[in-house]
Amino acid sequence: MKKILIPMILSFVALVFLFSYQAGQLSDRVLTIVFCDVGQGDAIYIRTPGSIDILVDGGPAFAKASAGKPDKLNAPVLDCLSENMPLMDREIELVFATHPDADHIAGLVDVIESYTVKSFNTVAAEKKTKIFETLKKTIQEKKVPYQEIRAGSKFTLSDGVTIETKWPAYAQGFGGQAKDTNEYSLVQILTFEDFDLLLTGDVTFEILNGLDFSSNSIEVFKLPHHGSKTGVDNSTFQKIKASLAIISAGRNNSYYHPHPSVLNMLRKYNIEYKRTDIEGQIKIVTDGKTTKVVN
Repeated sequence: MKKILIPMILSFVALVFLFSYQAGQLSDRVLTIVFCDVGQGDAIYIRTPGSIDILVDGGPAFAKASAGKPDKLNAPVLDCLSENMPLMDREIELVFATHPDADHIAGLVDVIESYTVKSFNTVAAEKKTKIFETLKKTIQEKKVPYQEIRAGSKFTLSDGVTIETKWPAYAQGFGGQAKDTNEYSLVQILTFEDFDLLLTGDVTFEILNGLDFSSNSIEVFKLPHHGSKTGVDNSTFQKIKASLAIISAGRNNSYYHPHPSVLNMLRKYNIEYKRTDIEGQIKIVTDGKTTKVVN
């Protein structure tokens, strides 16, 4: 009995320490942003100073084989949430899906099945995908509040954090004129005091360059489309004066993201950048005045 009891006590103490550590890491008056390492895709977890949990995209889901059983899809975003959310917190107040491509939303199916999601927000895309229909069904089954948002939609949180949507401008997915789903990706600015985070999904530089960011100095710029040359050009960096750029891409991906021309432009404009395919998870903490990468 003693041999069983001691490991149980040690396990309990370890869990209490882990919970206390996580809570301590996230309880200060800071905004925490985690660019999750989900392979070739996007998933961004945000915890606000008021302990409001936000998830922008959920990355892909991969087949995980098990002996004698059908393959089960496994979403890397769940590992990211487990690592960065407090242990006992099972609620995510806001989820945003930038557009209906699998590398951005497949993991959200597991998220909605594993957590209580208070609000799901996405674009009014006319071009649906198979995984989006699966996701929508899961949202309906779990009775998650769902809304389609557009330019002008603004979320003002109780702790002073705001999230403003800059694109798409039309209520029905680029007015039915979009060539592909990337063209009506959500473009949003999250603001906390003097800090601004620009989130871009997979939007193209033609669209991004036409948006108004004149009133914002961008501290962190999530580059569109995993660093693809379709997401930025010289005009983008002349327009958007960013302190730090983030590239979310998979290791040795078949698309050769990020594109060498994009890296050259970042160096040309002296913009520091971080890549999930090289550094893994990237965590940023700010008090609204000072911003730092903590890993």
